[in-house]
Amino acid sequence: MPVGICIIAHEPLASALKLCAQHVWSATGDASADDIVVYDVPSDTDPEVGVAEARRLIDALPHEDGVIVFTDLIGSTPSNIAHKLLDDERVRVITGVNLSAIVTALNAPKDDPANRVMTVAESGARAGISSSIGRSGER
Repeated sequence: MPVGICIIAHEPLASALKLCAQHVWSATGDASADDIVVYDVPSDTDPEVGVAEARRLIDALPHEDGVIVFTDLIGSTPSNIAHKLLDDERVRVITGVNLSAIVTALNAPKDDPANRVMTVAESGARAGISSSIGRSGER
């Protein structure tokens, strides 16, 4: 996988999203979801320790063309950790992760550059959100 994928989220969301991606992606016969690295951020994490752990994970990730870091909630500790990684020119961050974003990133052509994967993943996240209302309408 030329573009690496890392999920940094509140514990246990990062691991849960990877497991879901593996479940969905396993039907394709492609093991790319297995290469996702995750950091489940505990509630008592020191942010500087968190940044060091995130850097360690990213450095161990195979990523010829950059890394997309998915994180959950803007302004939270996991998001702050992810955004501190932007001093590395290989890193791109998408906040507001959902399963649709991850599956879309996995589905991107293997030769797409990180910026393109980031763009399609964000589009996939937005496309994966829908609101519905029953026939009875609002109550």
